[in-house]
Order: sequence, then C-alpha cells, then structure tokens
Amino acid sequence: MKGQAKCYEELREYCETVPLVDCHDHSVNLEPKYKDPILALKSGYFNSDIHSVTSEDDFRKLDNTDLSLEKRWPILEKAWKKTCHTGYAQVTRRVLKKFYGEDELTLAALKRMQGRLLDLSDEKTFDGILEEANIAVRLEDVWPNVGKVIRGTLKLTPRSRLVISLPRYHKICNYEDVQANVAPLGNIVDSLDAYLETCREIFKAHKKFGAVAFKDQSAYDRTLDYGNPTRTEAETIFNWFMEDPRRKAAYPNQTKPLDDYLFHEFMRMARDLNLPVQIHTGHMAGIRNDIVKANAILLTKVIELHRDVRFDLFHANWPYSGELLFLCKNYPNVTIDFCWANIIDPVYCQNMFKQALSCVPHGKIHGYGSDFVGCVDRTWAHAQIARENIAIALSDMVDIDYLSLDEAKEVAHRWLFTNANNFYRLGL
Repeated sequence: MKGQAKCYEELREYCETVPLVDCHDHSVNLEPKYKDPILALKSGYFNSDIHSVTSEDDFRKLDNTDLSLEKRWPILEKAWKKTCHTGYAQVTRRVLKKFYGEDELTLAALKRMQGRLLDLSDEKTFDGILEEANIAVRLEDVWPNVGKVIRGTLKLTPRSRLVISLPRYHKICNYEDVQANVAPLGNIVDSLDAYLETCREIFKAHKKFGAVAFKDQSAYDRTLDYGNPTRTEAETIFNWFMEDPRRKAAYPNQTKPLDDYLFHEFMRMARDLNLPVQIHTGHMAGIRNDIVKANAILLTKVIELHRDVRFDLFHANWPYSGELLFLCKNYPNVTIDFCWANIIDPVYCQNMFKQALSCVPHGKIHGYGSDFVGCVDRTWAHAQIARENIAIALSDMVDIDYLSLDEAKEVAHRWLFTNANNFYRLGL
C-alpha cells in the first residue's frame, strides 16, 4: 500500500526507523520448520478467509499433506481468486515475495518453495526476522506452564515479556477446574476465600517472573457485559460444585454470577499489582462467531467501576470503531490498541487512525500487535502493514494542514513505540 499525500514517502521511511512494541502475540515456542508450501502460506489468519469461501471437504483436503500439491492446488487457486485482496491475503503476498522471491501465487511457485521453506525452529532465524522487522519487545499471552513461571524456569521466545492469561481463573465450573488452577502452588482449596488468595499468589509470582499485564479473551466464550453480583451469589455457586466433585455448573445461568464476581476481584488484584489489563474486543479468530457479545461498549460498567485499573482494549474493536473512540475519549483509564486490526481491515485502521487523532489524545493509542501464534514471517509482514497504515493516515492529515510533518513523526513514534513503552512500564 502507498499513500497519496506529498509527505507519505518521508513519513513511511521514518516509521521504518522507529522500534516497535508488539503489544500482543502468542508465540508459545519457536515454530517447527515448514514442511509443506501450501500450509506455509495458508497458516495464520489467512486460513479463515480460505475457510469462508471453501467447502468443508475442500478445506480439509488443503491440510492433507498426503495429497500432492497438484491435487490440492486447484482448491487453493479457486479460493485465492476469491480472497486475494483481503488484509490477511496482503500478509500472504508479502511473505511470498519477501521470503521466497515469488511475485504470484501459482503451482510453479509452490513447487519452487518446496526446497526453501523457512525453519522457524532455529532461534537465530526467528530472532533475525524480528530484528529485520525492528521489533524491540513482544508481549506474550502463551498460557504457560504456571509451575515453571513460579520456579522462574519458563523460557520465552526472543524479545518476549509475559502477560498473565486470566480467563481460566474466572471461568471455573467444577471442582476439577478449581484444583487444577491452584495445583502449581501445591494447594488444595475448599473455599472461595482460599481460591482467591491462591490466585493472588499465582499472579504475584507472574509479576515477579516479569509479567507486565493481564490479558483476558473471554469474549470468545461469553458476553463482555459483566454484571456486579454479590459475594453471596458467587459463593453459593462455588460451594455447590465444590461440595460434590461430580457436579458441573453450566454457563450462563449457573456460572455467570461466579464468573462475573471473580472477574471483578481479579480487576482489584490488577489494581493492587499495578498491572494493566488487556481485553479482547471486536473480531474473533475463525469463522461463525457472534460479534455482538464482543463489542467493547459492553465493558462500560467495568471501566466505570474500576477507575484505578488501566484497560488496553484490543483489535480496535473492529468493526465498532465509534464505540471504542467514545470509551477512550471519555475514560482516563482506557487506551485503544490496534493489535491484529491492521490486517483484519487495513482501510478501517487507516480511517480510524485519522479519526482517533482528531478526537482522542494521541498519547492513548497503541499502534501495533502481531497477534500470531509463531508465524514470525507473518509478524514481519504485519509490521510493514501497520507502519504503512499509520504513515498513510498521518500523511493525509499533514496534507490537509491538520498537523505538521514533524508533529506527524512525533505521533507516529508514540503510536509505534513510546505510548506502549510507557503504558506497560517496559523501561525500553
């Protein structure tokens, strides 16, 4: 992508020099070496676009490496012709060009790739791609072995800082869930008080390890409309399934009061630990999701109640930009994070960057997060697109004399690095 404003090229070049804070990623381990060119190109989020235009039978065939490239190519070719202009496809195009020297996705290109597939299990290769993307640090939600966190032996991928994955601790519905969550401390709990105290100790151990935030992606499983139930309501549910390990409570009628109560208690722990809270809002991975339950506006009551908790609301709340701009403008404890969104919908982000500049303080915007599981080749491509989106948006604003080029560079630096560095207290 290329902006039309007179200063676009200069601003784009400047953005390339700014180190990135990758606000959100899921790289659990160094990824294994790619073994199949189709899987190397369709993995990551582009897989969802393919799924949305392909029959279930054909979609399964694409993943079947027992079938030859020749047999699978017609399926991929048909899907590519229908999807090749999405933001996800832009990532695939750039990976194809950058790492394999191919301008077009063809059967011949796939065959040439076969002997040159990336080995992302090699730490030097993995870190080298991050270096080329000029990514200084990555905030990782990797659902770790909590015992290793407590012992300080967890190994993260290069340039990573840990975040605390929260949903498992409030989405409890039976005795086994409770005991599994507290087991890393060697505890067995039999009361709500004991459970909360053990969770606090686990979170403190994460912070001691170096965790810089909490992360909650519960929107995949429930609405973001958290109620404010009483302790008695929550404890009644907790005691009901704790007194008989064979019982299991069902969401929403049985567990929502407990889920909501625990979430609020964990927000208070975030306040006490002085850690911000990342919350998944807007679009969800995969297909056939219910977007209504993930709208950030549903968090208004949470934001109002927990005024001493800093909330970083993710994915630019796609497609609900207005609601998120409202929240960020109205509430001192809310920031907007464009992680993932830059490739969900590049044009949405370009427009929202411009609108955000004109209606919310520019110190409350975090411009980039890769949000992949491994796929560091795609992380590089995503970083390129994020820089372009910001350069396009800000150069357009320079062209209409909304701000000067020097001011645009200062804003770009904030959006790519400074704001997140300060918000997460990374000390870079």
